[in-house]
Amino acid sequence: MDKTMVAIYLRLSNEDRHKGKDEDSMSISAQRALLTKYIEDLMWGQEYSITEFCDDGYSGTDFNRPGVQALIGAAKNGSINMIVVKDFSRFGRDYLEVGRYLEYIFPILQVRFVSLNDGYDSADEAGATGGMGVALKNLVYAMYSADLSKKIRSARDTRVRNGEFVGQFAPYGYRKNPEDKHELLVDEDAARVIRRIFHMAADGVSHSEIARRLNEEGIPTRYLYHRLKGDNFPDRQPQVRVKRWEGSAVKDIITNETYLGTLLWNRAKCGMDTDKKAVRQPREKWIIVEDQHEALVTKELYDKANENIIGLDVSGRAAGRKTPFFICGHCGKTLKHRNRANDKYFCRGGTQQVENDCQQVNVRKKELEDAVLEQVRVMADMLAEERDACRKTHKDGRKAELETAVSDATKEMSQWKGAKVHLYEQYKTGEISREDYKEQIERGRARMEELEQSRHEAQMELDRMQEMAGSEEVTDEELAGLSVLETFDVDRLKALIEKVVVYSGDAIEIVWKVRNPFDSEVSV
Repeated sequence: MDKTMVAIYLRLSNEDRHKGKDEDSMSISAQRALLTKYIEDLMWGQEYSITEFCDDGYSGTDFNRPGVQALIGAAKNGSINMIVVKDFSRFGRDYLEVGRYLEYIFPILQVRFVSLNDGYDSADEAGATGGMGVALKNLVYAMYSADLSKKIRSARDTRVRNGEFVGQFAPYGYRKNPEDKHELLVDEDAARVIRRIFHMAADGVSHSEIARRLNEEGIPTRYLYHRLKGDNFPDRQPQVRVKRWEGSAVKDIITNETYLGTLLWNRAKCGMDTDKKAVRQPREKWIIVEDQHEALVTKELYDKANENIIGLDVSGRAAGRKTPFFICGHCGKTLKHRNRANDKYFCRGGTQQVENDCQQVNVRKKELEDAVLEQVRVMADMLAEERDACRKTHKDGRKAELETAVSDATKEMSQWKGAKVHLYEQYKTGEISREDYKEQIERGRARMEELEQSRHEAQMELDRMQEMAGSEEVTDEELAGLSVLETFDVDRLKALIEKVVVYSGDAIEIVWKVRNPFDSEVSV
């Protein structure tokens, strides 16, 4: 009999952790004990193993959690075939996303899903998710999360108005008081860097020159400083290989009123109502409380350092910033065009250190633009051809044929699970011999491999059709025009291109907004 590979998923949010003792059942250890005992009873007499996935301190409204992503990865690579959770809300509070996994992804992956408190077991639903009951429960969880999010935000706003710091990490130059995490104390090592930056700016040193001097002296950036101190500080630019000071980071410090002793909050809003994306808020919506911690600079020094900064919007950021197109592959900066006799694109990061990889990015304008144009023309031609083929398959009923193939294969594979159990019971009671049992099991396994292959191929073709349908926001006329485009027109090119990452004169990477047809040629 096949061994069942069971995964238990545990989650505890920060809000759950701060509840009273009567909420101890929410703890990670309590969830683990509950699920382990349940699995022992559920799998009695069967061979199984348990793997644990956990997210401690993560909200259920966001599926971009390390534990849940590892769980989904394990399901996709076949290392688990059963998932057990305490209830749906532990897996996720986004009812649409939970439903997508229950209705579509897990059945295709042949992964059984069990929610203990909800009394749900996909094996008992013949491949369905329980219909309206599950949908209503998930909807209630989502409504609860939205309401909880508002209450938490309101409570934090109140704390800030009362002069308490509520951020996850202290601003660079400060540290949290070990005895009161809502109080900021001066971090002298970082504070010296902050004061020096302000003094250099007040003396008229440019932001890029300040960054260059800090890099030359080996002073760690804010990210590296936190990492050196052992903090789990997030890397907001993981694609940037070398972490170093930039003029924009210097400018952010110089314009930050925190260093005047002012507590700032709500400069950006992120939650379910913003689709979990950070949305910058105008200054009139900020919460500003002055004289709440020790200032690192005087008002006179702050004003002097900011004298030459103009063109800021209400959020304190540079106004009129354009979406970058050519990007340095080493530091992530937008490439600058040097409009001189040599007419080149170059990375400004190359000027902020004596020797670095950014200095390789010094490419002739015509060569770079011609290379991108050629790729766009090829891409437009391929998309047009694939779009025509896709429409023909729709017309010929190919889409319905593929959907039926996926559905039939999934159904037969699901039925095989029950058939295996029945065969085992027949073997144990002596109704069939050991040789017959092994022969039928092997025959079933071969059939499952055949079905899995055909289902995978059909699903891949369906996915390509879906992606092609999504790409049709670029009209046929636009594709036809791009396929013969001779002049470098950034606005028109952005219909297909997100950005162009440049590593050197002969090494570039185009990040497409549309699916690359070449990807379909890669086996998975």
